[in-house]
Amino acid sequence: MIQLGPYIPAAAPLFTFTLSIQAGDLRQHWERCNMLANYVAGYVAFQFPEREWAENLISTVTNELLEALVLLAPDASDVAFTVRQYADILELQLSHHLRSELASAYAAFLAELQGKEDDRYLEQLRHAERPDPGFNQLGLLMLAHDFHARFSAYRESSVAPIIVVVSIPTTEIAA
Repeated sequence: MIQLGPYIPAAAPLFTFTLSIQAGDLRQHWERCNMLANYVAGYVAFQFPEREWAENLISTVTNELLEALVLLAPDASDVAFTVRQYADILELQLSHHLRSELASAYAAFLAELQGKEDDRYLEQLRHAERPDPGFNQLGLLMLAHDFHARFSAYRESSVAPIIVVVSIPTTEIAA
């Protein structure tokens, strides 16, 4: 069982919705990552005073997560994508299986991400070559650096799906 970072669910979300999609569908139709991200952003952003900023931020965060997922999950695996809105946090959760050759590298990356995103983000920006394996590390680092997103990840065994939770303070969205 891996557990990266503390995850304490807040009580009583304002709303929750879950979508189920296949990783292979997103990989085959890459533009669907952006379409889904825009849908989520439009659904959530209406409540914020700066709606255009909120839509842009939520869409960017969602799209980066989905693009990372597409490179990590086996084609035939189902992905559960859940959005929860709390008073002070927007929570995006992805539950999916990992391609076996990427599982340990992804878990190590998420563990290293805890509190060290600034240094890693700036380091990757300076280098022309991206680290191997390439599962959109720069995009995920950008979420933590630019939008103060926090990552938590859970996996009970090597054959269980990984559950990645990204929390964004609503103060970032309402800015």
